[in-house]
Amino acid sequence: MNKDLTELKILFIGDIFGQSGIQKIEEVLPKFIEQEKIDFVIAQSENVSGRKGLEPKDYLHLKALGINAFTLGNHAFAKNSVTTIIDNGDILRPYNVNDEYPGVGTNVFYLKNNLKLRVTSLLGITFNELNNPWKQSKANNFFDAIDEIIKNDDSDYHIIDFHAETTSEKNVFALYLDQYHPKKVSAVLGTHTHVQTNDAQKLPNDLLFISDVGMTGPENSAIGANFEEVYEKMRFNSKNPFKPSTNKSKLNAVILTLSKKEKPTIKPLNF
Repeated sequence: MNKDLTELKILFIGDIFGQSGIQKIEEVLPKFIEQEKIDFVIAQSENVSGRKGLEPKDYLHLKALGINAFTLGNHAFAKNSVTTIIDNGDILRPYNVNDEYPGVGTNVFYLKNNLKLRVTSLLGITFNELNNPWKQSKANNFFDAIDEIIKNDDSDYHIIDFHAETTSEKNVFALYLDQYHPKKVSAVLGTHTHVQTNDAQKLPNDLLFISDVGMTGPENSAIGANFEEVYEKMRFNSKNPFKPSTNKSKLNAVILTLSKKEKPTIKPLNF
């Protein structure tokens, strides 16, 4: 049997949250890449450093562990030091914001057999307010943004991290791409809500979709933060700041198998 030279095996890791999430990556990622023969690793990284943001030391550490591309979201600029690495090309802040911000929101990576993989970061709008240091209150229209990107795109595969609050935005966006731009995008992977959804699927024209990949971070937590501070805010309107939980961590991710010859597949991971 001839080997499919167009096949890529991509690991996309759900929002890495704090030191607990970093420790899980340390524990499992290098050997997992080898065992599963992963070609490229993408990680949602806007909650890596503390509870919000990505600092250079954590970026370099995770890169050494095998992560090839880092997507960000509404907390992209929560740490000032991110500006020293934001232009490296393997860090993608949301594309659908105004042009004044540093960094890029989409980029092409050149992989084995001269295959070109585009990775794009997009923000949802509903219930997704942008706060300081953003200079706009919400992201720009994501339909317009993706139309602009794919207009002249000749990449072999294209993966979108859609960092949004609502399943409706994520679902409609994926259906739009599958029906109006068939074969132009390989996968729309929802992030941001930190809970892995049970809807991983291949849409009619082969676009892979999941509403939320989930979180790589502490179990039995308030989506990463200590339960106690969040409970006190919900019940008593406490002003105590949220702190990252130090509980044992779990990994949420998906494996995408992309090919020009075979049907693509998506496999959720939760361990």
